[in-house]
This record gives sequence, structure tokens and C-alpha cells, in this order.
Amino acid sequence: MPTVVTLQLLLALTYLLVPLAGHRYGSAAQQAADTEIQRQGRDRAVLVKNGLDFTAGTASVAVSMAIALGLAALAVLNLNGQPLLTWILQPILLIAGGFITTAQVFVVRYVEAALRKSGTTDIDAKALMRAAEAAFPRWFRPLVLARFLLTTAGSLVILLVLA
Repeated sequence: MPTVVTLQLLLALTYLLVPLAGHRYGSAAQQAADTEIQRQGRDRAVLVKNGLDFTAGTASVAVSMAIALGLAALAVLNLNGQPLLTWILQPILLIAGGFITTAQVFVVRYVEAALRKSGTTDIDAKALMRAAEAAFPRWFRPLVLARFLLTTAGSLVILLVLA
């Protein structure tokens, strides 16, 4: 059970830190993306049109905080030998959270696909994402990757350990 609790608490921490960093540095990332898109000769409205927003809004921060609190509560329940809610909620996080965190890890591919889908193929998505990512601290990208790994592989390990 210590493995389950440790993984859930680490995962909760990532769901706490990623949106807080997004909230703190997202405006600077948005500004950098706006500057890059204009450097590429396009109006920054193309970012809005394609749903490319690097700021962490109140709703996304609140959802991430709720997930973090939920994971911490599951860890406490598991410490007390009550894994039933983990059996119910961890698979949901594995699927739903895995989908969302995958998009964050492979963000350039998702941005390229969104631009292609809208018929906007003349934007250098890699340069756009490099500009936005440069506004975040160096530890942010590894933290996003850690959240992805803990959400997917960590959730699988939790379920296997409980089995």
C-alpha cells in the first residue's frame, strides 16, 4: 500500500503544480506566442481561432486543484485500508487524464493537427511552441512529462498493486 499512497501523492502534487505554473507564466507564454505568430506574418487572432491559449484559466486551475485534492483523499483512504474509491476513480483518471496529459506532452503534434484541420498550414508550429515554452521555467516541461507518466503508468501500477 505504501507504493499506491506515494504514487497518488506524487500525482496530486503534479496536478497542483502544473496549473499553478500555467497560471503564473501563462500570460508571458501567450505574449511570446503572439509575438512569434506576428513574426511569421500572421495576425494573433489565428491563435484564438484555433483555440491556442497558453494561460491557465480559473476553470482549469480549479479542476486540477479538485483532482489534486481527490488524489490526496484517495491516498488517505488507502492508508486506512479503504481502496474502493481508488478502484472506481483511478481508472477514470487513467483514461480521461491520460488523454489530456498526452495532448500536453505531444503539444506540437496537436497544434499542427489543429492548424491543419482549420486549413492553416503556413504556420511553423514548432517555432510557435518553442516561443511559448521559453516563457516557462526549465522545470515545467519535465513536470508536465512527470504528470503524464504518473497519470498513465502510475495509475496502472496503482491498479496492479491493489489487485
